[in-house]
Amino acid sequence: MSKRTKGFTLIELMVAVAILALLSAIAIPVYTRYSDRTYRSEAMADLLDCAQALERRAGQTFDYLGAAVGGADDGALDPAVCQPQSATRYNITLVGGAANFALTATPIGEVDEGRILTYNSNGQRGWDENDNGAIDAGENDWEE
Repeated sequence: MSKRTKGFTLIELMVAVAILALLSAIAIPVYTRYSDRTYRSEAMADLLDCAQALERRAGQTFDYLGAAVGGADDGALDPAVCQPQSATRYNITLVGGAANFALTATPIGEVDEGRILTYNSNGQRGWDENDNGAIDAGENDWEE
């Protein structure tokens, strides 16, 4: 009579490992894309919040000048004007003038594959969908 021992064979363990590898190969990129969309949405909300803060400031001072760090017109936003929630993932910078402004959210590191977001005082939005470092003609919205 033959004795059968209880347990898993090497082939059964190899099949289980292969299935786990396949599942993780599918799940990790999906999760990364989901995270990027979440971070991008957070940066979009921050751009809109900062634009509202600039509009409130302009309602008091009648221009957009001096809203960057150190009272400058261009550069990082002064925390007294706007404190973005996505500051650890995006750098939000301002290019301002007396009558208009443009906000740019640039990803830090590998967040959203380095694609920039823009918003200006005319309400125009842009997203660098093709990742060439600029907002092209067809990229004048925040839609994917």
